[in-house]
Amino acid sequence: MSDLQALARYSAQIGRDPEQVQAAGGNTSVKENGTLWVKASGLWLADALNRDLFVPVDVAKVLDAIDAGSEDDVKAATIQDGNPAGLRPSIETSLHALLPHRYVIHTHSVRTIAIAIRADAETQLARRLKGLSWAWVPYTFPGLPLTRAIKGAIDSRPIDIVVMGNHGLVVAGDDLEATAELVCEVERRLDAPARALEARQAPPRPGLRPVKHAIVHALADDADLRSIATAGSYYPDHVIFLGPAAATPETRKPGQNLTLEPAAGAYLPEDAPPAADELALCLALVLARVPEGAELVSLTPEQEAALLGWDAEKYRQSLSR
Repeated sequence: MSDLQALARYSAQIGRDPEQVQAAGGNTSVKENGTLWVKASGLWLADALNRDLFVPVDVAKVLDAIDAGSEDDVKAATIQDGNPAGLRPSIETSLHALLPHRYVIHTHSVRTIAIAIRADAETQLARRLKGLSWAWVPYTFPGLPLTRAIKGAIDSRPIDIVVMGNHGLVVAGDDLEATAELVCEVERRLDAPARALEARQAPPRPGLRPVKHAIVHALADDADLRSIATAGSYYPDHVIFLGPAAATPETRKPGQNLTLEPAAGAYLPEDAPPAADELALCLALVLARVPEGAELVSLTPEQEAALLGWDAEKYRQSLSR
């Protein structure tokens, strides 16, 4: 089995785990002889064994693009001869190229996000990740800005783990099995008690459909969870696939796709794509692990608007449909 085939098998495994990856979120890569094979933007890691979803990219050209600060040069580093489907490389291609490790695994781990959205995230991480080689990067716009922020944070140190505020987790290594085990170790260390979410069905509503994951309806039932969910957006993929925050029927504004109706359930527009269900599930799993009374940091309206207006994310939205 080649390294890329082994990565595809692992990618499919974590892609099927909603506590690690949701919908088209997350990305993985392997470097071979100067070529970075990275997951294509907008595709689902869960499909890694069913279709070709890795795009070859020239590592040296991406590193030059990072130094030049050019997102266009990152895209232009794609090796088109090895990309017959014309796929776009991941939004986080520059991050994968920056880290010198052979393998890079980026997940939207709910355990990580539940801490990375807290005001005391860095303190919590310092206690839980003690003894590991890790770095913390406060929320930064995805893509090249995030890569450059990570570059500044690690400052040539040998870093195997990066936790990104209001975003997720990156784990890197030179051996896939060892890297996968490090992902598990981080998950163990960041785990926290989760409040029980009662699974149930929701009645239909005109123009809406119930979220398909039964435990998400608990967000509508629990006043504390409902308050947190409607107070703001906490990570990029929520904004991309669900719009800003969640809403109640009385407060819903255009663009808010997740509606939490007390005593009824969680709803999406009738034409919402499957990715919206997966991100609604992600929200439920994340908030279930947030301790009562924890101070949270949400994305600002300006950060939400920047994500919604970004061409790269419009492309992912189009694929999800």
